[in-house]
Amino acid sequence: MTEAILRNWIPLRRDLILHRRTLVLVAVMYTAFQAWFVTSFNNPMVWLVFNCIYFSFLTVTPLTADEKTQTLPWLCTLPVTRADLVRGRYVTSWALVLALYAVSVALAALMPGSDISPVWMLGPDRLLLVAGVVTFIIALLLPFTIRFGFTGMLLTLVAAQVLGGVMLVVAKITGGDLGSGISAAVGILREGIFALRGSLGVLGFQLALLVVLFLANWASYRASVWLFRRREF
Repeated sequence: MTEAILRNWIPLRRDLILHRRTLVLVAVMYTAFQAWFVTSFNNPMVWLVFNCIYFSFLTVTPLTADEKTQTLPWLCTLPVTRADLVRGRYVTSWALVLALYAVSVALAALMPGSDISPVWMLGPDRLLLVAGVVTFIIALLLPFTIRFGFTGMLLTLVAAQVLGGVMLVVAKITGGDLGSGISAAVGILREGIFALRGSLGVLGFQLALLVVLFLANWASYRASVWLFRRREF
């Protein structure tokens, strides 16, 4: 266990040392934006989801910085496996998520005019929601970014836009309402989640969700390893 923690700490420390200026700049910009953002939303749940989406995309900052400085080829010459390098990326990404969420909690508590309670943000259901949104984005974003660099992030965004465009075209052709369809789908998903929660109980549902999120991150990690091993420099 000690050896595993040390192996994960080393790449995180490397990213903090190598990209500290970039990360500090990102943190300052994020904090400045959140200082306004936290006082502009009356709906805490909407704010929380948008906030999660925002800092989830910031997790690729060390990856894009490595691509810009051309350090990845040198990293691959070190006595570590590519799986170790990929695992370090995931550790750094989740460390950034925790740090930025801590900033959000502090701003919610300290900013004048904030309608968002820090206690509410730290509730188990909200933390699971944060983990779910972040996992969904990271699980899709990191494999392509690790394999293709900044281009991979752009491909992910383009794919999302293309999917949205296709859904809009289908809705127009079939005469349906895209907004109503999305609302109906979200409603069905929400009812299914509440039904599952009722059958498993609160604690059982939370544990089951933690297992699902862990498996999603693990599957994304394995996909990233598979893709990164096929990347040539």
